[in-house]
This record gives sequence, C-alpha cells and structure tokens, in this order.
Amino acid sequence: MRSTPTLAIPGFEVVQFLGSGARSTIWEVRDRLSEQAYALKRVVKRNAAEARYIEQAVNEHEIGSQLDHPAVRRVHRLLRVRRWLRLREVHVLMELCEGQTVQQRRPESIDLTLRVFGRVADALAYMNARGFVHADTKPNNIIVSAAGGVKLIDLGQSCPLGTVKSRIQGTPDFISPEQIQRRPVDARTDVYNFGASLYWALTGRPLPTVPLKDRPVTLKNARQFTPVEHYNPAAPPSLNRLVADCTEAHPTNRPSSMNEVGSRLGLILRQLARADSDEADA
Repeated sequence: MRSTPTLAIPGFEVVQFLGSGARSTIWEVRDRLSEQAYALKRVVKRNAAEARYIEQAVNEHEIGSQLDHPAVRRVHRLLRVRRWLRLREVHVLMELCEGQTVQQRRPESIDLTLRVFGRVADALAYMNARGFVHADTKPNNIIVSAAGGVKLIDLGQSCPLGTVKSRIQGTPDFISPEQIQRRPVDARTDVYNFGASLYWALTGRPLPTVPLKDRPVTLKNARQFTPVEHYNPAAPPSLNRLVADCTEAHPTNRPSSMNEVGSRLGLILRQLARADSDEADA
C-alpha cells in the first residue's frame, strides 16, 4: 500500500496533496506571510531521461507568467531546488483553481457545454493573440468551478506560434495531425485540440487522432469522424458542422482562429435559446 507523499517548502505551509501527473505532484500550499493559498506543482528529476519534465515545468512558468486572462490559470513563481550544484527539482507556484475537470465531470447539457467551451475559446484566442499556442487543450485541462468559473490549465506544452517541436507532444484522442508529424503548430492547432475536446464533452467518446501502428501518419488518414448527433441526438446540425470543421485533418480546412470558433459557438447558443423560447411560447 502506497503512502501519501509528503513535502516541505520553506516559507509555505503545505495544506494538502491534490494529485499527480506526468512526473509531477500537485499540492495546495499557503504563504506563511500573506496567507495566500496557491497550487504548487513539484517536478523531480531522478535521472537524465526526466530532464524534459523539468523543461516543461520551466516552460509553463516562462509562458504562464506572461499571461493575464480570467480563464487561464495564473502562474506566479518558479522555485529551483539544487543539490550538489545540480538542478534536481522545480516548484511552479500557480493559482489554486477550485472545481472539477471536464474529464471528471462532463457538463450536463449542450447549453452548459457550449458556455464552458465558449470561455475556453476566449482563453485560447487570448493566448494566440499574445503569440502562443496552448497545444494541449483536452477535457482534463479544463477546470469548472461550482459557481461556473472556467480555467484552462497546464501550459507545459505551450509554445510560440510557428514552433516545430523536437519530439511529438500531445495527448492521444486530442492531438492534431501536424503535432504527430512534427510540423509547425499555430492557432489552428489549438482549434483542432479544442474541437476534439468539445467532441468528447458532447459525446462522452474520444475522437481518434492517432493512426494505427501499421500505417504511416498522413494528413489524409488521420481523420476519423463519427458525427456528434450519432451519439447525442440533441446536438443541432450547426454544432456538428463546427466540430467537424475544427477537426479537419489539414489545418487550412479548419477555422483560421479561435475568435471565429468562439463567434460560431455564440451564434449556436443564441439559436438554442431562441428555440427554447419558441417552445415555451407554443
């Protein structure tokens, strides 16, 4: 039986262990002077192969500290821990976000799903306008509070627009074809990741994005799309078209920006509201 991990951070009271991810643990901590509560991500390098996880944590701070949007988790400080003059671990001090991820709890209605994803679209549009791609939008990186607040989290794979990654980075079922091919990533990469996440939220099923192992990766064979209404008959055709457009295999066939995606989401929401109003008046 594994015991709960423990942690001591100078200047902070460790309140509780929140969870773990790829080579990282997340903690709720409280600044002893200001009494401000934070989330702290601890990443430990145990061997040379784990250096990339340190790099991702440093990257999260470097990009996150340049962003200020209500739907993007704020990143405050980076603490480096050295032993024998070597960097052994880093601590990323971040905004404490209350709530559950969309992965943990799918929104209960199409209306609520679109409102949540409308906030995500705003956050991604803001990041793109600042010159960055999130590059890992997925249900587990979207937190929704009990009051309805939305936070886009985990900037470890974020990068400047036009970046060509040195290795494949992304999450199966949400990764775009150009990420698999290690082509330049841009706002349309976020559009794809967003569309695949919206598909999951609406259907409860993943949109397969990783080709079979016995086939080469191409933009033609990467697309596998079963319409949203096949699993969720309440979804209007306009919403199915939006998800299909966002997850087109070739970037040039997708909406060109998250602003366009957000505008289409807003239009669909207004159409649903009018339909509900007409039914109530009938």
